[in-house]
Amino acid sequence: MTGRPGVHPPWSRSKVEVDPHANLHHLESFKLPLQSQSQSPLFSLLPAEIRDLIYEYTFAEYEDLSSCYHFDTCYRRPDYMAPRKTDTALLRTCQSIYNDAWYLPWTSAQHTFFLTQPPRRPAKITTPLEMARACALIQKLHPDVSDQRKSIPHAQVFAQLFLIEKGALENILNTPYFMPRTITITIRHTDIWFWERDEPIRLGSSWISRCRFPSSVQKVRVQIESLERKKEQVDCITSCMQNEWYFTRVDDVHLVATSTASEGWIGSSTWQDKRWIRDEDDREPGVLHFYVVTVNFRPVERVQDKEGYERRQTFSFETLNVTSEIARRTRISSNKVCISTREMTAAGVQSTTPASEALRMVLEWHRRSQEATITRH
Repeated sequence: MTGRPGVHPPWSRSKVEVDPHANLHHLESFKLPLQSQSQSPLFSLLPAEIRDLIYEYTFAEYEDLSSCYHFDTCYRRPDYMAPRKTDTALLRTCQSIYNDAWYLPWTSAQHTFFLTQPPRRPAKITTPLEMARACALIQKLHPDVSDQRKSIPHAQVFAQLFLIEKGALENILNTPYFMPRTITITIRHTDIWFWERDEPIRLGSSWISRCRFPSSVQKVRVQIESLERKKEQVDCITSCMQNEWYFTRVDDVHLVATSTASEGWIGSSTWQDKRWIRDEDDREPGVLHFYVVTVNFRPVERVQDKEGYERRQTFSFETLNVTSEIARRTRISSNKVCISTREMTAAGVQSTTPASEALRMVLEWHRRSQEATITRH
């Protein structure tokens, strides 16, 4: 799902075939005689707008905290602690409700896409192909329903920089009948180029000129995350983003930066069988402090700063880089950046052991192992 500029997979074209074996296909044949339900206040007294509010409340998503993601993954984070679920019991109460609202659990959900390699995402995810098929089926069965009712409140995209810069986001945006109102693009610490080597943050920008967001989009949120130590780098990059980036919808409306927000959170220092001790504080073993800045982009007709907007249009979306001074000041020198969890287990190191002590114990284990090998020979 890397994508190439100007080249889109079959499911992103103007017509999407509804797979006869897809899970939702049974809806077309599920057409029992409908009762008028005139005795039900839900249909006889309440207007459709109020009924939709009831549906929205009933089908509200929640995190299934009984199946939390493992702490030592890069996809467990605030608001993504566990898979999301929707209670659909209401759809089983009667045929009229099912016919009226079968697709609302899908359109009212927050859909999350992972434009990443497998270790960086949960085992079960929504794929662009599944989204394309669902949107096509909803449109086929309910062509007269308003776009507002079929629009999606929020689409979240977690993306590795190398994939988004190759055009993977375009494959999602070009999905027919895909109508999100807000799109959030999150670049996590482990999605940034060469984070393992502690290189300065840089963002390629050429993909922006190729992307066309659906006309339904009223807000684009771009989040850049790194370590708390790299706060200055994140602030530098997002400041450049505010001044130089803008997005374009398919109806040629531009979305420009209007505000920013910052936050911090604490996550695991262990990922993919390695404990990244470079940024650990001995007083807080096993965790890292992260810093996130969100830049909000809105349609230009809502922006008062016309001069600032026109100035943005003179930029050609160059790669964003931090200054050499900030890069020098925020980089850390370390002879050992991570420890293998396998080696920690062999050395008897607990996850609660402070970083410096854990490193000492692993090095001591290596020394003893080498001495034992020499003795045997």
